Amino acid sequence: MRTRPLFALLASLLTVAALATPASAASGRTHIVKVGPGLAYHPETVSIRVGDTVKWVFPGPEFHSVRGGLDPSKPCKNAWGINSGPRHNGQTYSYTFTGPATRRIIQSDHDGQCYQGMIGYVDVGE
Repeated sequence: MRTRPLFALLASLLTVAALATPASAASGRTHIVKVGPGLAYHPETVSIRVGDTVKWVFPGPEFHSVRGGLDPSKPCKNAWGINSGPRHNGQTYSYTFTGPATRRIIQSDHDGQCYQGMIGYVDVGE
């Protein structure tokens, strides 16, 4: 029968393709960061891979938001499309990072006023 050798060849090709897939493409982990209490991220810095997601959890009653920033001296620029809007009481916000870089995440209050002292970092490696 010709189907058996064809099946074996197909199985071999699929195995090789699976082994050749980069680890970053298969990563897809979710990393949890608590926002607050107070003006702090827990943890302050997370190291992730391309394709991973950071999920910010807002556990307390006070409003916080997460925004991407390019530079701590120029906060709240909504870089990379990161802008959670005001959240609190167990609400969450998630963002999947698609390229390598060090990303600064800067918090703002519910009135849109940025707190330059509340900065967290997401280091994205390949």
